[in-house]
Amino acid sequence: MPGFLLSLGIVLALFGLFALLAQSGNYVTYRLMRDLKNHGAEGAAVFLREEYASGPNNRMYFAVHLEEGASQREFHEYMPEAPGPVGTVVPVVHDTRNPKRARTGLRKDMDFDKERPVVLLVGGAGVVLLMVGLLLCVLAVAI
Repeated sequence: MPGFLLSLGIVLALFGLFALLAQSGNYVTYRLMRDLKNHGAEGAAVFLREEYASGPNNRMYFAVHLEEGASQREFHEYMPEAPGPVGTVVPVVHDTRNPKRARTGLRKDMDFDKERPVVLLVGGAGVVLLMVGLLLCVLAVAI
């Protein structure tokens, strides 16, 4: 019986760990978008250049306009098409502590609803599986 509990615990813990790793990218995106929506500063950015990336979206580079005397911070976003010719000014929401963390658009239009269910369901299930698996391993060793 302890061997079965230990095996089951290891399998469940590994499934939980894989679930947490699978949703880690969505978690980072969710936290970034939530922080920008709640604490970001609205401003403007200038479109600098476009780089080809595989898939339907290309990498667009922007420079955030900061107050006078501050160096411009560059960030990139993946978009299907350029927002206009080089030099186009677009609205942006950026983190005041680290302007490299920015997203084009207005704060009221920021939408992170795609990431939230993934983070809650997959991440929550991953934590539960990991904890149950570790508990079974501890019980198997204690028996």
